[in-house]
Amino acid sequence: AAGSGRADFESSVHDIILNIKRGSSFSAAVARKTHMFPKAVLHLIRIGEESGTLDERLKDAANHLLRIQSIIGDTRQALLYPFFVFLTMGGGMIFWFYYVVPKIVALFSDMDVTLPPLTIFIINISEFIQAYFFEMIIFSILLCCSVIMLYKNFNPAKKIMDAFFLKLPVAGTLIQVSSLAFITEYFSLLLNAGIDIIQSIKILEESVNNEVYRIKTRQIRKDLASGTSISDTFTRAGIFPAFICRMINIGEMSGTLPDQLNYIANDYKQRLTALVENLGKMIEPLVLVIAGTMFAIIMAGLFLPVYSLVANLSSM
Repeated sequence: AAGSGRADFESSVHDIILNIKRGSSFSAAVARKTHMFPKAVLHLIRIGEESGTLDERLKDAANHLLRIQSIIGDTRQALLYPFFVFLTMGGGMIFWFYYVVPKIVALFSDMDVTLPPLTIFIINISEFIQAYFFEMIIFSILLCCSVIMLYKNFNPAKKIMDAFFLKLPVAGTLIQVSSLAFITEYFSLLLNAGIDIIQSIKILEESVNNEVYRIKTRQIRKDLASGTSISDTFTRAGIFPAFICRMINIGEMSGTLPDQLNYIANDYKQRLTALVENLGKMIEPLVLVIAGTMFAIIMAGLFLPVYSLVANLSSM
Protein backbone atom coordinates (compact mmCIF):
# COMPACT_ATOMS: atom_id res chain seq x y z
CA ALA A 1 0.00 0.00 0.00
CA ALA A 2 2.88 2.37 0.78
CA GLY A 3 4.04 2.32 -2.82
CA SER A 4 0.63 2.79 -4.41
CA GLY A 5 1.00 6.55 -4.77
CA ARG A 6 -2.61 7.10 -3.66
CA ALA A 7 -3.15 8.59 -0.21
CA ASP A 8 -6.81 7.50 -0.03
CA PHE A 9 -5.90 3.88 -0.84
CA GLU A 10 -3.06 3.83 1.69
CA SER A 11 -5.39 5.30 4.34
CA SER A 12 -8.05 2.65 3.64
CA VAL A 13 -5.54 -0.20 3.86
CA HIS A 14 -4.19 1.27 7.11
CA ASP A 15 -7.76 1.34 8.54
CA ILE A 16 -8.27 -2.32 7.54
CA ILE A 17 -5.03 -3.32 9.31
CA LEU A 18 -6.04 -1.39 12.45
CA ASN A 19 -9.47 -3.05 12.52
CA ILE A 20 -7.91 -6.52 12.21
CA LYS A 21 -5.44 -5.73 15.04
CA ARG A 22 -8.38 -4.69 17.21
CA GLY A 23 -9.93 -8.14 16.77
CA SER A 24 -12.13 -7.66 13.72
CA SER A 25 -12.27 -10.41 11.10
CA PHE A 26 -10.79 -9.72 7.66
CA SER A 27 -14.24 -9.88 6.00
CA ALA A 28 -15.72 -7.44 8.54
CA ALA A 29 -12.76 -5.06 8.10
CA VAL A 30 -12.99 -4.94 4.31
CA ALA A 31 -16.83 -4.73 4.44
CA ARG A 32 -16.39 -1.19 5.81
CA LYS A 33 -14.58 -0.22 2.58
CA THR A 34 -17.30 -0.85 -0.01
CA HIS A 35 -15.79 1.85 -2.28
CA MET A 36 -12.73 -0.40 -2.69
CA PHE A 37 -14.24 -3.89 -2.80
CA PRO A 38 -17.09 -4.97 -5.10
CA LYS A 39 -19.91 -6.96 -3.50
CA ALA A 40 -18.81 -10.17 -5.25
CA VAL A 41 -15.32 -9.86 -3.76
CA LEU A 42 -16.74 -9.21 -0.26
CA HIS A 43 -18.84 -12.37 -0.52
CA LEU A 44 -15.82 -14.37 -1.70
CA ILE A 45 -13.76 -13.15 1.27
CA ARG A 46 -16.53 -14.04 3.73
CA ILE A 47 -16.97 -17.51 2.20
CA GLY A 48 -13.20 -18.04 2.20
CA GLU A 49 -13.01 -17.21 5.92
CA GLU A 50 -15.93 -19.50 6.80
CA SER A 51 -14.60 -22.43 4.75
CA GLY A 52 -10.90 -21.99 5.53
CA THR A 53 -10.06 -21.36 1.86
CA LEU A 54 -9.41 -17.62 2.03
CA ASP A 55 -6.23 -17.83 -0.04
CA GLU A 56 -8.04 -19.61 -2.89
CA ARG A 57 -11.01 -17.20 -2.78
CA LEU A 58 -8.64 -14.20 -2.86
CA LYS A 59 -6.92 -15.67 -5.94
CA ASP A 60 -10.35 -16.12 -7.56
CA ALA A 61 -11.24 -12.53 -6.68
CA ALA A 62 -7.96 -11.19 -8.10
CA ASN A 63 -8.34 -13.11 -11.37
CA HIS A 64 -11.97 -12.01 -11.61
CA LEU A 65 -11.09 -8.33 -11.13
CA LEU A 66 -8.37 -8.58 -13.77
CA ARG A 67 -10.86 -10.06 -16.27
CA ILE A 68 -13.50 -7.44 -15.43
CA GLN A 69 -10.93 -4.65 -15.76
CA SER A 70 -9.93 -6.05 -19.14
CA ILE A 71 -13.57 -6.01 -20.29
CA ILE A 72 -14.07 -2.44 -19.07
CA GLY A 73 -10.76 -1.28 -20.58
CA ASP A 74 -11.51 -2.83 -23.99
CA THR A 75 -14.97 -1.26 -24.02
CA ARG A 76 -13.69 2.21 -23.15
CA GLN A 77 -10.93 1.96 -25.72
CA ALA A 78 -13.41 0.93 -28.39
CA LEU A 79 -15.92 3.68 -27.58
CA LEU A 80 -13.29 6.43 -27.38
CA TYR A 81 -12.15 5.82 -30.98
CA PRO A 82 -15.43 6.76 -32.72
CA PHE A 83 -15.93 9.64 -30.24
CA PHE A 84 -12.62 11.26 -31.20
CA VAL A 85 -13.16 10.55 -34.91
CA PHE A 86 -16.49 12.36 -35.00
CA LEU A 87 -15.19 15.09 -32.68
CA THR A 88 -12.34 15.73 -35.13
CA MET A 89 -14.78 15.80 -38.04
CA GLY A 90 -16.97 18.32 -36.20
CA GLY A 91 -13.93 20.48 -35.44
CA GLY A 92 -12.92 20.41 -39.10
CA MET A 93 -16.40 21.47 -40.21
CA ILE A 94 -16.47 24.37 -37.75
CA PHE A 95 -13.03 25.49 -38.96
CA TRP A 96 -14.29 25.55 -42.55
CA PHE A 97 -17.45 27.47 -41.73
CA TYR A 98 -15.75 29.88 -39.32
CA TYR A 99 -12.49 30.62 -41.16
CA VAL A 100 -12.45 29.35 -44.78
CA VAL A 101 -15.99 30.07 -46.04
CA PRO A 102 -15.98 33.80 -45.09
CA LYS A 103 -12.78 34.39 -47.07
CA ILE A 104 -14.24 32.76 -50.19
CA VAL A 105 -17.54 34.62 -49.77
CA ALA A 106 -15.57 37.90 -49.70
CA LEU A 107 -14.24 37.03 -53.18
CA PHE A 108 -17.80 36.43 -54.43
CA SER A 109 -18.80 39.88 -53.15
CA ASP A 110 -15.87 41.50 -54.97
CA MET A 111 -16.77 39.73 -58.23
CA ASP A 112 -20.50 40.50 -57.86
CA VAL A 113 -21.44 36.87 -58.55
CA THR A 114 -25.07 35.64 -58.45
CA LEU A 115 -25.17 33.02 -55.71
CA PRO A 116 -27.16 29.76 -56.08
CA PRO A 117 -29.42 28.55 -53.20
CA LEU A 118 -26.87 25.97 -51.96
CA THR A 119 -24.18 28.66 -51.61
CA ILE A 120 -26.59 30.98 -49.79
CA PHE A 121 -27.45 28.14 -47.41
CA ILE A 122 -23.75 27.52 -46.65
CA ILE A 123 -23.16 31.25 -46.15
CA ASN A 124 -26.07 31.42 -43.70
CA ILE A 125 -24.58 28.55 -41.67
CA SER A 126 -21.19 30.26 -41.71
CA GLU A 127 -22.65 33.59 -40.55
CA PHE A 128 -24.58 31.84 -37.78
CA ILE A 129 -21.43 30.07 -36.51
CA GLN A 130 -19.44 33.33 -36.62
CA ALA A 131 -22.16 35.23 -34.76
CA TYR A 132 -22.75 32.64 -32.04
CA PHE A 133 -19.42 30.79 -31.92
CA PHE A 134 -18.68 31.29 -28.21
CA GLU A 135 -22.34 30.81 -27.27
CA MET A 136 -22.30 27.47 -29.12
CA ILE A 137 -19.18 26.35 -27.22
CA ILE A 138 -20.72 27.32 -23.84
CA PHE A 139 -24.03 25.66 -24.77
CA SER A 140 -22.20 22.46 -25.84
CA ILE A 141 -20.25 22.32 -22.56
CA LEU A 142 -23.40 22.93 -20.49
CA LEU A 143 -25.32 20.33 -22.50
CA CYS A 144 -22.59 17.70 -22.01
CA CYS A 145 -22.38 18.42 -18.28
CA SER A 146 -26.18 18.27 -17.94
CA VAL A 147 -26.38 14.96 -19.79
CA ILE A 148 -23.60 13.47 -17.63
CA MET A 149 -25.28 14.71 -14.43
CA LEU A 150 -28.64 13.29 -15.50
CA TYR A 151 -27.06 9.98 -16.46
CA LYS A 152 -25.31 9.62 -13.12
CA ASN A 153 -28.01 10.95 -10.79
CA PHE A 154 -31.43 10.53 -12.45
CA ASN A 155 -32.42 6.90 -12.92
CA PRO A 156 -35.20 7.37 -15.57
CA ALA A 157 -32.80 9.39 -17.73
CA LYS A 158 -30.10 6.72 -17.34
CA LYS A 159 -32.59 4.05 -18.41
CA ILE A 160 -33.58 6.01 -21.54
CA MET A 161 -29.95 6.72 -22.48
CA ASP A 162 -28.80 3.14 -21.87
CA ALA A 163 -31.64 1.86 -24.08
CA PHE A 164 -30.67 4.40 -26.75
CA PHE A 165 -26.97 3.45 -26.63
CA LEU A 166 -27.86 -0.23 -27.10
CA LYS A 167 -29.63 0.63 -30.38
CA LEU A 168 -26.68 2.50 -31.89
CA PRO A 169 -25.06 0.64 -34.84
CA VAL A 170 -21.50 0.11 -33.57
CA ALA A 171 -21.54 1.36 -29.97
CA GLY A 172 -24.64 -0.70 -29.23
CA THR A 173 -22.91 -3.92 -30.26
CA LEU A 174 -19.89 -3.08 -28.11
CA ILE A 175 -22.04 -2.29 -25.06
CA GLN A 176 -24.09 -5.46 -25.53
CA VAL A 177 -21.04 -7.73 -25.87
CA SER A 178 -19.21 -6.17 -22.90
CA SER A 179 -22.35 -6.29 -20.72
CA LEU A 180 -22.96 -9.96 -21.49
CA ALA A 181 -19.29 -10.80 -20.84
CA PHE A 182 -19.53 -8.93 -17.51
CA ILE A 183 -22.79 -10.60 -16.44
CA THR A 184 -21.74 -14.16 -17.27
CA GLU A 185 -18.28 -13.65 -15.72
CA TYR A 186 -19.83 -12.38 -12.47
CA PHE A 187 -22.52 -15.08 -12.40
CA SER A 188 -19.99 -17.87 -12.95
CA LEU A 189 -17.70 -16.54 -10.21
CA LEU A 190 -20.51 -16.29 -7.64
CA LEU A 191 -21.86 -19.78 -8.35
CA ASN A 192 -18.36 -21.28 -8.22
CA ALA A 193 -17.89 -19.67 -4.80
CA GLY A 194 -20.94 -21.54 -3.50
CA ILE A 195 -23.38 -18.61 -3.35
CA ASP A 196 -26.96 -19.67 -4.08
CA ILE A 197 -28.53 -18.66 -7.38
CA ILE A 198 -31.03 -16.07 -6.12
CA GLN A 199 -28.39 -14.35 -3.98
CA SER A 200 -25.98 -14.44 -6.93
CA ILE A 201 -28.56 -12.77 -9.17
CA LYS A 202 -29.20 -10.13 -6.49
CA ILE A 203 -25.47 -9.32 -6.29
CA LEU A 204 -25.36 -9.28 -10.08
CA GLU A 205 -28.30 -6.86 -10.19
CA GLU A 206 -26.45 -4.46 -7.86
CA SER A 207 -23.22 -4.75 -9.86
CA VAL A 208 -24.46 -4.28 -13.44
CA ASN A 209 -23.97 -0.69 -14.61
CA ASN A 210 -26.29 -0.74 -17.63
CA GLU A 211 -29.83 0.08 -16.45
CA VAL A 212 -31.52 -2.04 -19.14
CA TYR A 213 -29.66 -5.17 -18.02
CA ARG A 214 -30.19 -4.24 -14.36
CA ILE A 215 -33.98 -4.20 -14.86
CA LYS A 216 -33.90 -7.53 -16.71
CA THR A 217 -31.72 -9.04 -13.97
CA ARG A 218 -34.25 -7.89 -11.36
CA GLN A 219 -36.99 -9.57 -13.42
CA ILE A 220 -34.94 -12.80 -13.54
CA ARG A 221 -34.55 -12.74 -9.73
CA LYS A 222 -38.30 -12.37 -9.23
CA ASP A 223 -39.05 -15.19 -11.69
CA LEU A 224 -36.51 -17.45 -9.94
CA ALA A 225 -38.12 -16.72 -6.56
CA SER A 226 -41.47 -17.88 -7.98
CA GLY A 227 -39.98 -21.25 -8.98
CA THR A 228 -39.19 -20.73 -12.67
CA SER A 229 -36.12 -22.52 -14.06
CA ILE A 230 -32.96 -20.51 -14.67
CA SER A 231 -32.97 -20.96 -18.46
CA ASP A 232 -36.65 -19.99 -18.69
CA THR A 233 -36.10 -16.80 -16.69
CA PHE A 234 -33.26 -15.75 -19.01
CA THR A 235 -35.40 -16.56 -22.06
CA ARG A 236 -38.36 -14.58 -20.67
CA ALA A 237 -36.13 -11.55 -20.11
CA GLY A 238 -36.02 -11.20 -23.90
CA ILE A 239 -32.66 -9.44 -23.98
CA PHE A 240 -30.27 -12.39 -23.79
CA PRO A 241 -29.25 -14.10 -27.08
CA ALA A 242 -30.49 -17.62 -27.78
CA PHE A 243 -26.89 -18.90 -27.48
CA ILE A 244 -26.72 -17.84 -23.81
CA CYS A 245 -30.15 -19.27 -23.01
CA ARG A 246 -29.23 -22.62 -24.60
CA MET A 247 -25.91 -22.84 -22.77
CA ILE A 248 -27.60 -22.00 -19.45
CA ASN A 249 -30.20 -24.69 -20.14
CA ILE A 250 -27.43 -27.23 -20.83
CA GLY A 251 -25.61 -26.23 -17.65
CA GLU A 252 -28.81 -26.42 -15.62
CA MET A 253 -29.71 -29.87 -16.94
CA SER A 254 -26.20 -31.29 -16.54
CA GLY A 255 -25.27 -29.59 -13.27
CA THR A 256 -22.39 -27.70 -14.89
CA LEU A 257 -23.92 -24.20 -14.92
CA PRO A 258 -20.78 -22.37 -13.60
CA ASP A 259 -18.64 -24.03 -16.29
CA GLN A 260 -21.13 -23.11 -19.03
CA LEU A 261 -21.27 -19.53 -17.79
CA ASN A 262 -17.48 -19.36 -17.74
CA TYR A 263 -17.43 -20.64 -21.34
CA ILE A 264 -19.95 -17.95 -22.35
CA ALA A 265 -17.90 -15.25 -20.59
CA ASN A 266 -14.71 -16.30 -22.40
CA ASP A 267 -16.59 -16.41 -25.72
CA TYR A 268 -17.94 -12.88 -25.30
CA LYS A 269 -14.55 -11.63 -24.10
CA GLN A 270 -13.04 -12.94 -27.35
CA ARG A 271 -15.84 -11.27 -29.32
CA LEU A 272 -15.15 -7.98 -27.55
CA THR A 273 -11.42 -8.23 -28.29
CA ALA A 274 -12.18 -8.92 -31.96
CA LEU A 275 -14.57 -5.94 -32.10
CA VAL A 276 -11.94 -3.64 -30.61
CA GLU A 277 -9.32 -4.83 -33.09
CA ASN A 278 -11.65 -4.45 -36.10
CA LEU A 279 -13.37 -1.26 -34.98
CA GLY A 280 -11.32 0.94 -37.30
CA LYS A 281 -12.30 -1.15 -40.31
CA MET A 282 -15.97 -1.04 -39.25
CA ILE A 283 -16.11 2.74 -38.75
CA GLU A 284 -13.87 3.79 -41.65
CA PRO A 285 -16.54 3.40 -44.40
CA LEU A 286 -19.08 5.29 -42.28
CA VAL A 287 -16.61 8.11 -41.62
CA LEU A 288 -15.69 8.32 -45.31
CA VAL A 289 -19.33 8.49 -46.39
CA ILE A 290 -20.31 11.14 -43.82
CA ALA A 291 -17.18 13.26 -44.20
CA GLY A 292 -17.18 12.91 -48.00
CA THR A 293 -20.84 13.91 -48.28
CA MET A 294 -20.47 16.94 -46.01
CA PHE A 295 -17.35 18.27 -47.71
CA ALA A 296 -18.80 17.55 -51.16
CA ILE A 297 -21.80 19.74 -50.29
CA ILE A 298 -19.50 22.51 -49.04
CA MET A 299 -17.27 22.29 -52.10
CA ALA A 300 -20.26 22.30 -54.43
CA GLY A 301 -21.74 25.33 -52.69
CA LEU A 302 -18.45 27.23 -52.89
CA PHE A 303 -17.49 26.33 -56.45
CA LEU A 304 -20.90 26.62 -58.16
CA PRO A 305 -20.66 30.46 -58.26
CA VAL A 306 -17.14 30.21 -59.70
CA TYR A 307 -18.38 27.79 -62.35
CA SER A 308 -21.26 30.16 -63.21
CA LEU A 309 -18.83 33.08 -63.46
CA VAL A 310 -16.50 31.14 -65.78
CA ALA A 311 -19.46 30.03 -67.90
CA ASN A 312 -20.67 33.63 -68.22
CA LEU A 313 -17.20 34.85 -69.17
CA SER A 314 -16.89 32.11 -71.79
CA SER A 315 -20.24 33.03 -73.37
CA MET A 316 -19.16 36.62 -73.60
